[in-house]
Amino acid sequence: MQNPSLAKHTHQHNHSHGHAHSHNHDHAHSHIPKNRKILALSFAVITGYMVVEFLGGWYFNSLALMADAGHMANDSLSLLLALLALFLSERRQKWLALVNGASLILVAAMILREAAERWAAPTEMLALPMLAVACTGLLVNVFVAWLMMKGDHANLNVKAAYLHVLADLFGSVVAIISGLAAWLLGWQWVDAAASALLSLLVLKSGLDVVRQAWQELQAEH
Repeated sequence: MQNPSLAKHTHQHNHSHGHAHSHNHDHAHSHIPKNRKILALSFAVITGYMVVEFLGGWYFNSLALMADAGHMANDSLSLLLALLALFLSERRQKWLALVNGASLILVAAMILREAAERWAAPTEMLALPMLAVACTGLLVNVFVAWLMMKGDHANLNVKAAYLHVLADLFGSVVAIISGLAAWLLGWQWVDAAASALLSLLVLKSGLDVVRQAWQELQAEH
């Protein structure tokens, strides 16, 4: 015959475990509609600005504008992946998070390569147009980062997309500092040095997302 106190304890344990599981499950699902709205609006803003910037660069024959549009395209892709992930199973979401984290590492490598090229062969920047582009980009990224701060960062894809936007935001800050240094002091080297530092910050973010996604995938086995 089963001990009544043991049966009561087992029932309480199972009930509390089931309640906790249900609470966590409901908590995760309650964030989905909010995340969808935030990601959809962020995607629309970033993609819209990217198109305007690319067309402006093509029309005015500005390489700086078109290069920045390329960075925005990476943000746009990351936001789209995060949005698509909300419609997939948890395991597939983690694989997408790996892709998102890897794309951050790729961005870091591209920035570092660009910084090395500029350091080896400095080119004179058009400081004022660069400042105008950087300031506009900063405002767009600050708005999108503010939106995404309200998202559920326990979701790895939302976190990775947010880190992409932050990387671009810091990139705008770097461009503003570089433009001011070139315009006021004639220091062309600041652009390469600041870009190299930015690449290390982006690399760390990418590695963190990849490591976390991989650990969660391994924990399922």
